[in-house]
Amino acid sequence: MKKSGFYIPELDSLRFFAFLLVLIHHAGYSALIPSWEVTARYGWMGVDLFLCLSAFLFSRLLYAEYQATGTVTVKNFYIRRAFRIWPLYVLFFLIAVTLTIQQEGWSNSLTTRALGMLTFTDNFMAARWGYNNAILYSNHLWTISYEEQVYLFIPWVLLFLYRRKTSTAGLILLSMGLLGTFIRAFMIYRGTNHPDIWVLPFSHFDSVLGGIVIGLGILDKPLKKIPNLIWLALGILALWQVTQLPNVQKIQWELMYTYPLVGIGTSLIIYSLTQGNLWAISSLFRNKQLAYLGKISYGLYVYHKLGIYLANRIVHQYIEPTRELAEPIAGLALAFVITVMMSIVSYEAFEKMFLRLKDRFAIIHSRPV
Repeated sequence: MKKSGFYIPELDSLRFFAFLLVLIHHAGYSALIPSWEVTARYGWMGVDLFLCLSAFLFSRLLYAEYQATGTVTVKNFYIRRAFRIWPLYVLFFLIAVTLTIQQEGWSNSLTTRALGMLTFTDNFMAARWGYNNAILYSNHLWTISYEEQVYLFIPWVLLFLYRRKTSTAGLILLSMGLLGTFIRAFMIYRGTNHPDIWVLPFSHFDSVLGGIVIGLGILDKPLKKIPNLIWLALGILALWQVTQLPNVQKIQWELMYTYPLVGIGTSLIIYSLTQGNLWAISSLFRNKQLAYLGKISYGLYVYHKLGIYLANRIVHQYIEPTRELAEPIAGLALAFVITVMMSIVSYEAFEKMFLRLKDRFAIIHSRPV
């Protein structure tokens, strides 16, 4: 069977900007740079951009496969995800565990969290015991466990929705959203602690659900009646409104606004970029260099905590703490450069061979390797 292609370079560039938000959020220096404090505090929204992007692309790609073949080969979906996620994840896991043993020795907590990472249950462990600080440079990788859990269900859910009318699919997704909202409200009512709501897919679901809605085209008719630039502005406005609310670390009823606004904002941004007609913005997001950085964004995300650590060591050695502005700017810039360099080497020398294997199991190609 002849293989088809589906590639939107704007989304690769958006992946890069999602990574930048996460980097700024995790780099302690960022909050010390004037006017960057809000971005540093709310840069976690980059994670939701990643989640929304993945859900959107799965919805579109698997639907293209469904149209071409009459079904979705779930086994091949899992194989493709394994080739994309597991090699780099396992490589970094081995690096992080080795560095942890060298610097801090072996511990029972390291064993427990290692099992969590290898069984993709680290997000549930984070909900129970907090983020994974037992393995150095890895406490952000609960998101991989989160995504793997979503991967278990998403091809089956999408196949079920493809076989329904658009209106029926919309009602099903609405029901799922209402159920998740009830769960989140119940967790807030019971006084749950952070990061419980944040790390669990049944309470932090809005961006994934929004990506599916946009990917299935359920709202295309009303959305197409208004220029894309307005939807982009409204998406950005929704994310800005989140910054006016208490942060996700504070478990209170305002979270009932925060998570839906993030889901709406990320979904509208993705929708507007995929529709084009954004003038200079579309040209910027089609930039080949930005698109390449987006292609290596998985590595950027995985390696960035190690990049921040290495940058901190260098900056503390060569820049006096009294130089208040120079230290945070140099630290953030160096963390970015180190992370990009590690990710390029990783992508070109290691990840590409697995991506080529992944493509053997694809009916619809999503991007050039």
